[in-house]
Amino acid sequence: MKLNNLSPKDIEEMSYNEIIGIIKETNRIPGGQRTIIEIISKTRLSEESKVLEIGTCTGFTSIEISRFVKSKITAIDINENSLEEAKRKASELGYNNIKFINANVNNLPLKNNEFDLVIVGNIFSLIDDKNKALSECRRVCKKDGFILIVPMYYLKNPPKNIVDDVSRAIKTKITPFYKKDWIKFFKKNNLDIYFIKSFEFDCISDNSVTKFVENILQKPHLKNMKDDTFKVLKNKYGKFMLLFRDNLSYMGYSIILLNNNRIWNDPELFTSRELDNTPI
Repeated sequence: MKLNNLSPKDIEEMSYNEIIGIIKETNRIPGGQRTIIEIISKTRLSEESKVLEIGTCTGFTSIEISRFVKSKITAIDINENSLEEAKRKASELGYNNIKFINANVNNLPLKNNEFDLVIVGNIFSLIDDKNKALSECRRVCKKDGFILIVPMYYLKNPPKNIVDDVSRAIKTKITPFYKKDWIKFFKKNNLDIYFIKSFEFDCISDNSVTKFVENILQKPHLKNMKDDTFKVLKNKYGKFMLLFRDNLSYMGYSIILLNNNRIWNDPELFTSRELDNTPI
């Protein structure tokens, strides 16, 4: 896509996902680097491990994992602009262990029982047919493999206008999901939760959002855009960031490691919970 051909109207009609494809924003899995560390420490990946990342966007998760261990990674996304940026970054850093594919989670062009680990960020939150998407993840995951999902959810009831505005921004109807809804969804599908760790999002000031937007929009390639088009882009992107900040003030997320197939027939009775480890 040639930026100098874009008009203000083109920008106005774009969704957030299309905007970040143009801006080449580093779109992270919920939790960013903290989540990457949890993935590495909990899954013990090796160079022989076959990993599928669904919704890679500009490649952050696959590239960051490759910094620790060069597993055989396949990363998919539906946004071709984002994938091109992901390929560029991986090539620039010398990570030839990642294969990027333009594909949809509901119809994965991949073999059955192929991957040791399937990583899904917040994609399921944006999918209407979650059962179909999960079925595809399980199909391509080895029978003794794992699915790691990082869903976002509401910790408290959000205002309707915020939910509606976010739905318009991403051009996908949002139905508020809560942590209990995700747990119910996984248990209904007969999945074992091997590990779960939950977080809430920090409160970000207006000033921090403004500085972030100004910094992101200084990327050299954006100088090819016409002045009036860039002005619309800056305004729209800034509004998106403030909207998502407001939305995230009601939200949290969990890092959840799921076993693709029940190994034990009997349920676990003697469960436990983590104690406060503050020194006495």
